Amino acid sequence: MVQSSKRNTLWWLKLVLCLGAIAVAGMVLALALGATLDPTYSYYAAMSSSLWTTFGPHLVMLALIAAIVGIACWRLGSHRLGLAAIVISLAGVLASTFIVGSIMLAAGAAGGRINPVTGLFLGKMAEPRPDQIATFSNVEGNALTAAIYLPPTPPLVAPVYAYIHGGGFMIGTNTETAADLRWFADRGWVVFSLSYRLFTPDNPTWNKAPVDVACGLAWVYANAETFGGDPERIVLAGDSAGGNLAINLAYGAALGRVRSNCGNVPVPKAVVVQYPAVDPVATYERGFPVPGFEPRMLMMGYVGGTPDEFPERISAISSATYISAEAPPTLVIEPERDGLVVSDSVYAFVEAAKAAGVEVDIVRIPFANHVYDQIASNSIGNQARLTITHEYLRKRNLAP
Repeated sequence: MVQSSKRNTLWWLKLVLCLGAIAVAGMVLALALGATLDPTYSYYAAMSSSLWTTFGPHLVMLALIAAIVGIACWRLGSHRLGLAAIVISLAGVLASTFIVGSIMLAAGAAGGRINPVTGLFLGKMAEPRPDQIATFSNVEGNALTAAIYLPPTPPLVAPVYAYIHGGGFMIGTNTETAADLRWFADRGWVVFSLSYRLFTPDNPTWNKAPVDVACGLAWVYANAETFGGDPERIVLAGDSAGGNLAINLAYGAALGRVRSNCGNVPVPKAVVVQYPAVDPVATYERGFPVPGFEPRMLMMGYVGGTPDEFPERISAISSATYISAEAPPTLVIEPERDGLVVSDSVYAFVEAAKAAGVEVDIVRIPFANHVYDQIASNSIGNQARLTITHEYLRKRNLAP
């Protein structure tokens, strides 16, 4: 009786192990397949392409563990289930390794460096705190601030990294990517992260946020030396909505179309953006509707209505409006599976800028979706973004 009970227990244990290995490996394969699909059409594709640049190394490890469990099942006598687990797990290992390897190769081709082992140890993006917070303007009862991150041992005159955060023009803070900002400061940049007015249901900010970041950049230009920065070596960076604001500000300044009561608005020496919302109509019409962050809602909130209702406002925020041969050199990092700021709209902007004579470099990150780098610090996507940017600026004498 006791032996029969033990046999039953072992049988159930083998069954659970084998089915668990099959389930885990099947999940990895499903996520790999989903990452190849158009993320603007389904939650499945959008979710799958959002995970690999953060959890890719972990998914490789899961597939490997599932394969080891499958081998154990085979050796314990569960030959059919064990074989199924081994086959599915090895397919998961191959698929996940291919995806992670593709991301690493794309980063390497652009001068970036990714350590997948480091990618297993994820950190918080919103830490640590800035060294200082300075107010550069007060508008509508709101203090607009620059979060300042300083090098631990600053050079005599450091290059300046001015950053504009994303968030669909609706949410976000100038310290939400603190880990990245500190990373640049630790490597010798004086970093300023600028806030701006976000829209509310009764207060569109299509004509306010650009004024705010222009004021912030003018303040950085006037005060950079106070913090050890070189006002003649300013890099302007931004992500998503912040990428739109950064391009429009830099390109507009190059055309002499940006004025500010806060002082002279400089033309940055370079612009670095990721998944920039350069084409608001494409985002409005084709961006995937993430609940609570629907592209149509974001664009309507920012401009105060639909593109058909306010074409002049759409023109004012469209980055193509500001393209000219005078625009500063630009790096665009774009995930190939961007379901919010649809990737082909960014590619079209880059081609238009190149045709106009702008020096534009574009890096495409495969199997990656919007904010591919911001879910966690140390992720392979985060490593790619940081090191690609560093190498781009180093080549232009804009790195310490």
